[in-house]
Amino acid sequence: MPTPPGENRYAVEAVTRAARVLALFDRARPRQSLTELAERSGVPKLTLRGILDTLAAHDLLIDDGGGFYRLGYAWLRFADVRRNQFDIRGAAVPIMRAIRDAVNETVILSLRIGDRRVHLDYVESTQPIRRITQPGHEGPLHVGAAGLVLMSSLTEAELAAYRVRNPGATMDGMAPGEAGWQAMVAEIAAVRRAGHAIVVGKVNVHTAAVAAPVRSYSGEIIATLTISCPTDRFTQELSDRCVVLVSEAAAKLSRSLGYAP
Repeated sequence: MPTPPGENRYAVEAVTRAARVLALFDRARPRQSLTELAERSGVPKLTLRGILDTLAAHDLLIDDGGGFYRLGYAWLRFADVRRNQFDIRGAAVPIMRAIRDAVNETVILSLRIGDRRVHLDYVESTQPIRRITQPGHEGPLHVGAAGLVLMSSLTEAELAAYRVRNPGATMDGMAPGEAGWQAMVAEIAAVRRAGHAIVVGKVNVHTAAVAAPVRSYSGEIIATLTISCPTDRFTQELSDRCVVLVSEAAAKLSRSLGYAP
């Protein structure tokens, strides 16, 4: 039996409203309240509540409680499908293999999604003891070498907003609080100046990592390349070599994306 024309119009309008609401979540506002969303979308609160509940039921949003919402993890599944069409991955994999072949350590391509750092792809070391990860693995943005590089692109205002959203954020190994936060801000500034990050035995006592930024044609940091290995192999000689390799590789990948420093 055909759907009545009025019901078709209602269904289309509901989808349009849901799309409009989802589009309000961005880097600056990854977590929003029902009140904020109603004001910004123009959708009445009662109607909006039904839309949000439906999106949450399908894991497109997460209800944080207290009337706050953030994007759900279903988007990571969509990202996994999209990654096969994502130009950066196709350009990165041969470069990552060349790094792996040079040092035989695991190489990881990571992106920022909201306040999280997500691994898009990796090329694994062939050594018996090696760093193991998988596409879609994610963690807090402020944790690890890749996260520090991604955070080095944030302005002071963006860092302050990140702290509001993540009050426990602090330098690896330090207790939450002002001292830990200021230590992390100082480390981010050092990464910005150096153009790379080195983290040894902090995220995991057995793991060391060196990361460098991948930039878009506009110069924005959109991803990182990371060489990760066991700490007992991470000598000063290997550290120095990894810095050169990952920096050159990240620059090469950036140029392939149109970046011209």
